[in-house]
Amino acid sequence: MTHILYPLFLLAAGLLIMVQPRTKRWQSRMQKHFNGNEQRIKQRANTFFLLGLAFVLGGLAYLYRYTM
Repeated sequence: MTHILYPLFLLAAGLLIMVQPRTKRWQSRMQKHFNGNEQRIKQRANTFFLLGLAFVLGGLAYLYRYTM
């Protein structure tokens, strides 16, 4: 049973990381951190999206391996 928790954790963490840049709190903090530089903010958001996607794909790979 504990083997199934790791891929589910990866899926949940990946989705959370992918959604985070869309929150108003994250956007306001990035605006302040990058002094309103939209290109840097968008680049950081894309990085978070790719990181989250990697977590989701890793979780799916573990789930596939678990079921086979």
